[in-house]
Amino acid sequence: MASMPRIASQLVLWAASCVALSLGSLPAAAQERPLKIGQLSDMSGIVKDLSGPGTTVAMKLAIEDFGGSVLGRPVELLTADHLNKPDVGLGIARRWYDEGVAAIFDIGITTVALGMQDLSKDKNKLVIYLSTASSDLTGAKCSPNGIHWTYNNYSQALGVVNRLIEQKNDSWYFMTVNYGYGVNVERDTTEMIKKAGGTIVGSTKHAFDTTDYSSDLLKAQGSGAKVIALATTTSHAGNIVKQADEFGVRPKQQLAALSLTLHDTKAMGLQTAQGLLETAPYYWDQNDKTRTFAKRYFDRFGKMPNMIQASAYGAVMHYLNAVKSAGTDDTAAVNKAMREMPINDFMTTNGSIRPDGRVMRPMYVFEVKKPDESKGEWDLYKQVAEIPADKAFAPADPALCPLAK
Repeated sequence: MASMPRIASQLVLWAASCVALSLGSLPAAAQERPLKIGQLSDMSGIVKDLSGPGTTVAMKLAIEDFGGSVLGRPVELLTADHLNKPDVGLGIARRWYDEGVAAIFDIGITTVALGMQDLSKDKNKLVIYLSTASSDLTGAKCSPNGIHWTYNNYSQALGVVNRLIEQKNDSWYFMTVNYGYGVNVERDTTEMIKKAGGTIVGSTKHAFDTTDYSSDLLKAQGSGAKVIALATTTSHAGNIVKQADEFGVRPKQQLAALSLTLHDTKAMGLQTAQGLLETAPYYWDQNDKTRTFAKRYFDRFGKMPNMIQASAYGAVMHYLNAVKSAGTDDTAAVNKAMREMPINDFMTTNGSIRPDGRVMRPMYVFEVKKPDESKGEWDLYKQVAEIPADKAFAPADPALCPLAK
């Protein structure tokens, strides 16, 4: 682990931003110490569009809507870029906790998130995961101080797998990014494919910084699998889909982009992305409530929110309501209040937090529209299925996580 002076210099050299947002009735709260929360994300790298600056916008909206203060204290938001490096990310988080940050949101990359589970417990602070997908956070690496808010590997793959296997696409080949996230996605998805009666005929691994997938695509084509599953990050998936079309993979074989998000679809364009599936707890055009938030967000950021960015709003609101309910920012009291209060916002009704830290909410399966079905720039998806909360996530496993007992 890098020393604190080194971390400090890295923050300067790599421009990890630290932005203080003090809102609300400052004259009344000026004498009170602020309640500090943090957003630790990839703000400039390969997955910044998944969360990044867009999540900052949603968190600021939540703080504003809450009134800018809680218990007479102004709410202060810090943001930083972990550069997808565990030593940088954990160094920032450790410093923040030591300086009084009560809760850190988002995280993203698995290697940082797994370290955060131990760090938050050691420092007796909270961590709320938004864009991290690893199901290990509520399994073998569960922590009483960690809350897995938005989704996970299992929930994101489940709707895609079930729909494709229902259509008799029962043989699968994996193209997997060779680090924690991809390995976990392949592991969890393999289990559900086999449970649904499908088979795995092969897999290949590619490096995180790969841009040429021709060799892996040729192997996938040669496998004869009905489905090529992309267990990789969001930006990788878009590039693979484009290269797959150059190789003529579709329509003979189906593509399952297991990490697909709204912004990947937008970047690919409907001509390329049409027919792909995404499982998510939110899409901006689902109903009046989702559209109302999306319009406010768009007016601030110039883009529609994806599921991570939308969920950031609800996570911050739920946390601040828990602080208010507990009457203190004490970690144990706030954690208890968060787990006792139902989660109600524009994307979730009566959600809950399991003892292992898993937020339980419905998930929805969306299919990317054909170009002639779209009525506007962000009119990208149509909903084709709903998965109730008790089916959307794997059951808690006491053998992996003692908190689940």
